[in-house]
Amino acid sequence: MKQRDRSADSLVRANLIWSQERADTAVRSPMNPPCGEHGWLRFGFPPFRDAAKNPAVKRENLLIARRSFLMLPLLGWFVSTAVADDVKPDAVAPKPAEKAAAEPKKEGAEPKKETAEDPKAKLLAMFKKEETITNTLGMVMVWVPKGYRVSRYEVTQREFEKIMKSNPSKFKGDSRPVENVTWEEAAEFCRKLTQKEQAEEKLPTSFHYALPTEEQWEYYVDEATLQEAITSYLGDRRNTENVGGLAPNQFGLYDVRGNVWEWCSSPVARGGSWRTFEDWLAIGFRYVGEPGTRYDDIGFRCVLMGP
Repeated sequence: MKQRDRSADSLVRANLIWSQERADTAVRSPMNPPCGEHGWLRFGFPPFRDAAKNPAVKRENLLIARRSFLMLPLLGWFVSTAVADDVKPDAVAPKPAEKAAAEPKKEGAEPKKETAEDPKAKLLAMFKKEETITNTLGMVMVWVPKGYRVSRYEVTQREFEKIMKSNPSKFKGDSRPVENVTWEEAAEFCRKLTQKEQAEEKLPTSFHYALPTEEQWEYYVDEATLQEAITSYLGDRRNTENVGGLAPNQFGLYDVRGNVWEWCSSPVARGGSWRTFEDWLAIGFRYVGEPGTRYDDIGFRCVLMGP
């Protein structure tokens, strides 16, 4: 309202100035006769009565009058704008920005689930399959329907040396079966091989190598014949031979009879050797040896057991 009052006062003053200037520059004429005896007195400007008597008009006053006349529209626009702004409704205050909805706090991290992408899970899945696998020594472990794996060949001297760092064999040869080995050494080989592969994460912790039980041996020997065995049955032999030289049995296992006797989990050897003949070659024959004694015709074969 204060702005509107100031605008109105300015307009009144401007009108007074303009009226005074018109009085100074006005000229009587037949078309503009004076009003009353004193001419312009009816406009309320007695000080300017002499102006009517002098028809001369100063050029300067005429210019002032023209300029004042031109200012009227501008003053009118200013007043109308001021009044219009004064009566505008108050601007609506902007709404405060809404805060982004806070994300719900995550509770404790979920335990990691074993997936097919996890190396340990993949390894376990591979060993659980009913398939033949090859271990870190190159030993081929054959799956048999009873639910475990058996090494395709008798443990060779090369494989034994890699784990035990020694070779007690009498008949040297990397591909010959290790012999002259005690039952204790054979059991230690299985234990160390298990530790090595588990440390390298090549064997699941639920699997391990071991000497076979007699029951397991009798199962995987199956119906192997002496024609598929290195023995002295058909003539005297003087040493072992490389593993896998003759045909395998129906499970794909070589030398399950002959070449060397094989230690079982009890200190008993089964299967005969290069030296045996006649009754010693019967599948049911059991050679009971001393756990710490060495024999140049006794070796072993591993089984791989799972959970």
